[in-house]
Amino acid sequence: MAALTYRLRIYDGQYEVLHKRNYVVTLDLDSPGLDGVLDRQLGTLTREALAANEPMDSPRLEVCDARTGTVLLDWSGA
Repeated sequence: MAALTYRLRIYDGQYEVLHKRNYVVTLDLDSPGLDGVLDRQLGTLTREALAANEPMDSPRLEVCDARTGTVLLDWSGA
């Protein structure tokens, strides 16, 4: 699969944090290095959420289609 544009949403459990911000990335969802890329994104966005005083007890990412918003992958770390 080719690299496509996706939107990332970050959550603390079921609660979306940083919901007013738009995070767009280009990813290949079939890449063998996807785990590492998503781990780095999760770490970066978790630090950003903590800096914004958001609770982050159970961080996770949703990788969504940039156009439709359909959730393609739910990621909580490797």
